[in-house]
Amino acid sequence: MARRPGRRRGIWAIALLVLGVTLIAGPLAYMTARFAPVKQFGENMLPTIPVGSVLVVEKDHGEVRHGDVVTYDPAEWGYDGPFVGRVVALGGDHIAYAMGDRTLTLNGKPLDEPYLRDGDAGAGGVSFAVSVPQGRMFVLGDNRGNSQDSRFHPEHHQGTLPLAAVTGVDSGMHEESPLMVVLGLLSSAGILLLLVAVGLGIASLVARRRRPVEVHGPVWGATQVDLP
Repeated sequence: MARRPGRRRGIWAIALLVLGVTLIAGPLAYMTARFAPVKQFGENMLPTIPVGSVLVVEKDHGEVRHGDVVTYDPAEWGYDGPFVGRVVALGGDHIAYAMGDRTLTLNGKPLDEPYLRDGDAGAGGVSFAVSVPQGRMFVLGDNRGNSQDSRFHPEHHQGTLPLAAVTGVDSGMHEESPLMVVLGLLSSAGILLLLVAVGLGIASLVARRRRPVEVHGPVWGATQVDLP
């Protein structure tokens, strides 16, 4: 039996199509499963996170650490989340601020916060002294003069929230980060393979239409007619 015209190109088209879809869907599925985009609408995290910027947070974040920028659900405060803030104290810490001071104190020592807007830890005019219970955290915004954070909810466990309220931790990813570059290259390769697959598929169909299949051997059902 003769080989069909364009058959090899058709096989390559299918193989490249499958590989291209895999290279596109794989990174997308990975990003969707591990990370979540959160748009920052407020000014509470200026200048660290500008208004309107998108924060890529890691959903399966593991341990929350001092200084982490997190998204959290402030349900205990009667609000709907997510909110964005910075964890300044964790269970077992004593965090405090006295009016007139330039810095907070964490466990009796000045807390270095280079990320603060205008460098004023006390903007907002609220004094506090909180011993954070185990399993909870004290959250503040970087823009202390315009942030609805733990300072203003002392009636709820002294303003602390459970660690379970954290819905994501800032991954620090951006367009130039190595992971984003690799995922972008894989997706671009997948798109290129899809284009090649489409081209091969079209070429295969054209070849099949232009060249009829040659038949060798007897044709079943044919009638032989003897000419006089």
